[in-house]
Amino acid sequence: MSEQSYEDRIRSQIEQYANTINMHDLPEIFHVWSHEYIGPGMKQVFGTSSIDEAYGLAYIDAAKHPEHTGRLLSIGCGDGAVEIRVAKYLIANGFNDFEFVCADLSPILLGHLKKAVAAEGLTKHFTPVEADLNKIQIPGNFDVMMANHALHHIEGLESLFEYSCQNLSPSGIFATCDMIGRNGHRRWPETAAVLSALWPALSVKKRYHSLLQRVNDTFLDHDCSKEGFEGIRAQDILPLMLKYLKPYKFFATGGFVDVIVDRGFGHAYDAKSPEDVSFIRFLADMNEVMLDSGVVKPTWVMAYFTKDDRGEKYYRDRNARSSVRIAETHPSWTRFYKEPNHT
Repeated sequence: MSEQSYEDRIRSQIEQYANTINMHDLPEIFHVWSHEYIGPGMKQVFGTSSIDEAYGLAYIDAAKHPEHTGRLLSIGCGDGAVEIRVAKYLIANGFNDFEFVCADLSPILLGHLKKAVAAEGLTKHFTPVEADLNKIQIPGNFDVMMANHALHHIEGLESLFEYSCQNLSPSGIFATCDMIGRNGHRRWPETAAVLSALWPALSVKKRYHSLLQRVNDTFLDHDCSKEGFEGIRAQDILPLMLKYLKPYKFFATGGFVDVIVDRGFGHAYDAKSPEDVSFIRFLADMNEVMLDSGVVKPTWVMAYFTKDDRGEKYYRDRNARSSVRIAETHPSWTRFYKEPNHT
């Protein structure tokens, strides 16, 4: 298949979410993992296990400073569900004078946002903007720039981070929750080796990919970037953020267990089954050991970045720089393991 042009990727990206009723649904087993393995790390670093509250707390932090602007920018807001919850959190905490600029490529999703904002009575707080995030040029300064699972859709990361440096207020925070693994959400060789070894132990039901609607007899490393911008430069996100900004608060996890619990395979697991939950906990524990030992690198992050160095708060020994996976080199031991086929 020939490589898509930029315009084709734009169309694919819009069409991907055009008929999505709820783009935030995850398997119940994912929430078992996130509650037990993401929540505690989030709580330690951000003071909350809630991603929505972490975004809200970023604004509260920035708003302490006299030069704050009262403006937030959501980069790739989608249907605005997260932004609406953040806005309600801010109002509940006594912040009523703020503007939430919500930028997205898709006019369809922005239409959903406008309806939802009106239904919640929050129209005065929101400014929807249709924008190509690869070439963002929204004027003005912002106390918070948030990118919730949006950066891995953006090809022009350098341009975006240059814009962020210019338009983030002096006390501002760039807050993001995103995927930082290999491009296209493929697995690095060291992680793929673990999944390939695990695969024969899984039942046929648990090898069924519900999104691609197929049974994978062996672990197949699907490249999500072949259409649209999904994971187009995921592996570049963290190195580039460290080039342009300073880490302030940082929590990273994932590796191989996220493949099992996410939308592709996670629906095969019953969150009410002691056997299934015990198996996921076993995988998650192994994943934690491999993260802490440095055998695998994180694939998921929640982080604050700033223009100035305020020191970095992080979980265990997983600081931002140690979480970078250098794309050009592979651990020597992976030469003994064949990389899986990818589709």
